[in-house]
Amino acid sequence: MNGKKKYLLILLILGASILAAPLPSTAEMLIAIPDFQAVGCMPYLGGAVAERVRGALVNRGPWTVLEASQMNKIASEHRLSMSGLVDEKKAIKVGKVLGAQYLIVGSLNATGSVFTLTARLVDVETGVVHSGFQAVTHQGEEGLFEAAGFLAEDIAMELGGPDV
Repeated sequence: MNGKKKYLLILLILGASILAAPLPSTAEMLIAIPDFQAVGCMPYLGGAVAERVRGALVNRGPWTVLEASQMNKIASEHRLSMSGLVDEKKAIKVGKVLGAQYLIVGSLNATGSVFTLTARLVDVETGVVHSGFQAVTHQGEEGLFEAAGFLAEDIAMELGGPDV
């Protein structure tokens, strides 16, 4: 094999190995979790669900979760709003300002007593959604704490950490 073919083969192998690793080492991860968007329910519930997810992920794996008050402070200094981050482009911009590698953006949707929690793990640098998560409760607001815990467990497993 000539030098040019060897060089191309090495580049191909390196490129494939980079693409095959969807998440970086968990020790390097800085994660931002803005309040979830509340749809069809009281707005404060989106913040409550996000707080439950943040709390469940803190100290549960080799990653760092940004504190909500710090996220709000940094975002406001850059004249960005943290509430209702459903626009992926805006969410990515906020994540970059915060210095996070990943954002977990989510929503809380209510239909009667059924609440559906959805979340996406977004790479801030590329804008690629790595994973999606969902938890459902049929117990109204009373079931949100448990459903948010299940959502956090799924996220922790995807990030490579222990169950929360």
